Amino acid sequence: MIQLEKVTKFYGERLIFSDVSFKIMDGEKIGIVGKNGAGKSTLIKVLIGAEEFDGGTISGLHKEDIGYAEQIPHFENSTLLAEMLSIGVEEFQAKKILFGLGFSEIELAKNPNEFSGGETAKIALAKSLLDEPRVLILDEPTNHLDIYAIDFLEDFLKNYRYTVIAVTHDRHFLQNCVDKIVDIENCKATVYNGNYEKFVQVKAERREYEIKAYEKQQEEIAKLEDFVRRNKVRASTARRARSRQIALDKMERLEKPPSTESVTVKLGDAAESANRVLILENVNFKNIIKNFSAEIRKGEKVGLIGRNGIGKSTLLKIIVGDLKKDSGTIRIGNRVKIGYLSQGHEELNENFTAIEELQNEFNLTNEKARSELARLDIFAQVAEKPISAMSGGEKTRVALAKLILTGANFLILDEPTNHLDLPAREAIENALRNFDGTILIVTHDRYLLDAVTSRVIEFEDKPAPVAVKEKISKSKPQKESVQKKSTPPEKTLQQIEKLEAQIKMAEMELKMIEHEINSAIEPAKLSELAAAHEAKLLEIDELYKIWAE
Repeated sequence: MIQLEKVTKFYGERLIFSDVSFKIMDGEKIGIVGKNGAGKSTLIKVLIGAEEFDGGTISGLHKEDIGYAEQIPHFENSTLLAEMLSIGVEEFQAKKILFGLGFSEIELAKNPNEFSGGETAKIALAKSLLDEPRVLILDEPTNHLDIYAIDFLEDFLKNYRYTVIAVTHDRHFLQNCVDKIVDIENCKATVYNGNYEKFVQVKAERREYEIKAYEKQQEEIAKLEDFVRRNKVRASTARRARSRQIALDKMERLEKPPSTESVTVKLGDAAESANRVLILENVNFKNIIKNFSAEIRKGEKVGLIGRNGIGKSTLLKIIVGDLKKDSGTIRIGNRVKIGYLSQGHEELNENFTAIEELQNEFNLTNEKARSELARLDIFAQVAEKPISAMSGGEKTRVALAKLILTGANFLILDEPTNHLDLPAREAIENALRNFDGTILIVTHDRYLLDAVTSRVIEFEDKPAPVAVKEKISKSKPQKESVQKKSTPPEKTLQQIEKLEAQIKMAEMELKMIEHEINSAIEPAKLSELAAAHEAKLLEIDELYKIWAE
């Protein structure tokens, strides 16, 4: 068991957190949440011993028991596979983890120090998983991972026999992988048992109770103070007034609950557009995209998913004109106005402040620019510093403020929730869900994908150049198009229901195979399960094709 008792941390005179107290039982999965800057990563540094703390105690946690994925790791071996094997694990186990996180057979021979920043973070994560520490501590473990690697990580951690502590803003991860959530807010830590949805519910109930208790106490204090004021100078009532004053002096005053004001993002009403908003026919670009065809209609909210590096962001840049296709046709419908949010925020001028960016783009007054930024939690000091000096989350908020002001009726979004904390993610989700225009979104935020999109287009990595397939979201059926001419006959509806039941069963069987892969210890069994996994994927694809027809 790990126990924190009244742990306090300062940076100079600035209090980061105080009196942090909670217990972690062996084998528990803990999520640590809070707004950006609340002190989550600082708490992790304290736990791993990278930083001292200023008060309190931490017991039951020993440095040799901790596994931690470093943010900027350095590797000693000449190949990725050798780096994994250097910690004393079996080759098939190392490959299982690396393949699950999206590395290819060819990449196993690559020098681990030559990978990109995101891939390097994945290597550090793979090493921490392979080492099987008694306490696995992870800081934003799903960052840099695509949907498939995140699914693998979730299944791995759910079956992990030891303790996991993870700082994360990934709501799907919090929903499926943790037993307990530690919420850091206003320099305090509050523990909630259960997953993300339970946390949201209980936190809201707790906040309501605290507000009522505070207001009730304030009413009582006001009555007592009024009685003392009116009666302390009158001889007949002075004794009772002193009694009330003593009660006031001894009363343990409740702190006023912090403001519950949250980020609010509201997209304007979408102007009318043509029914066929975007048509792509046989689009080709270098060796990245080949013969890509798709159509998006008015009012659709479409997700675009696929493995990292497969060409999703490239396709978006081609659609908005930032890159020129090699061949094929792209048609934008009449009266369609595109609003584009890029993953790298290339639409922002890094030499400007956030205020200047909005003023120059939309001819706003200083006061109006500040007001628009404040809606997304960009206030005085941040609004006045150069965009080049901003954090990733701050840049995303400025880009979103610009997007709102465009008045676009077709939003093309590349990872809009990257670097954002939970309140901001929830605000974006609500805004997109209530938007009455058209959306094309690339995201690894599965909670957002499930909540917003009605259809998913998935890049499929073939031995030949990249192909594409289109299918319904695994988490919810595709919505029927408003252009549909007639209702299917009863027999057809029954066939659809049967197919959906078959799809659900096949996907459950796929999950069972994946769980077996995570617990496999024999190379022969691993190969057998890998073949079964591939066959089940093909079966699911065929069922989706029949469903679509």
